[in-house]
Amino acid sequence: MVPQTKLAEIETYESIITEFRPDLQDYYEHPVKYYLEPFQIFGNLYYVGDKKVCSHLVDTGDGLILFDTGYQHTLHLQLLSITKLGFDPADIKLIIHSHGHFDHIGGGNDFRELFGCKVAMGRVETDLLRENPERSLMCYNPCPCASICWPDIELEDGQEITVGYTTVRCVLAPGHTHGTMAFFFPVTDGKTTYQVGYWGGAGFLTTYKEFCRTYGLPEDLAIRMGETIEKLQKEPVDICLGNHPNQNCTLEKRQYMLDNPGENPFLDAASWNTFLTLQEKKRKDFEELGY
Repeated sequence: MVPQTKLAEIETYESIITEFRPDLQDYYEHPVKYYLEPFQIFGNLYYVGDKKVCSHLVDTGDGLILFDTGYQHTLHLQLLSITKLGFDPADIKLIIHSHGHFDHIGGGNDFRELFGCKVAMGRVETDLLRENPERSLMCYNPCPCASICWPDIELEDGQEITVGYTTVRCVLAPGHTHGTMAFFFPVTDGKTTYQVGYWGGAGFLTTYKEFCRTYGLPEDLAIRMGETIEKLQKEPVDICLGNHPNQNCTLEKRQYMLDNPGENPFLDAASWNTFLTLQEKKRKDFEELGY
């Protein structure tokens, strides 16, 4: 049976901050090692991220939507993935960034400059970055010239945005950041339609009280994450996407597809609530530890 999510053991804030940069050093220096062959998840939904950070592509019938653009130093991998699937990056009409951390907005400026696409991100998240650009954590970016990708479109809670025959519903989902969003949209193979759910940030690093104090953020983000989880559990979802591959076991599911042609572990109506339930369990543990 393919697992639906992975939850790492809770560590102290000091240990995570100490380990954060060294743990990613090989990825910074040898990004090609982390390339993942792009693949079709279902119908008009595709994976174009790598082994560290997720990015997803939707063919709307009238242009492409790209969810998150990863690190700036892996832009070439993402472009290769899109073209390997037979798509032209120039057909990207809209980029949607789930939140404003450097590892998810890294390629946005280059995509926009190269292909003229629009970039969208939540208004709450954008306002937080305007107040303090350091909240993007750009200090951890391996590219010395990297900069924040400011959106052309600032998304509101509940807003719907349409490209071609795909309408994306955007929901404010604080926790990982105060302005993180979740997205819900249909995908189809022409005969069958499934509902996709993508919560743009489930990590706990940015909910530690010490982190919040450092960056001038509300210290109750872990509590807000609990409220978000309760809200998101009411959403009907057939395909659960991850922000990083471990969140929905992207790599394991892909390997299962390769080993078992004709079977698709991404199609699982229970996976969304399984993911959220395990996330809530870890959140409660995190809160009880006083972090």
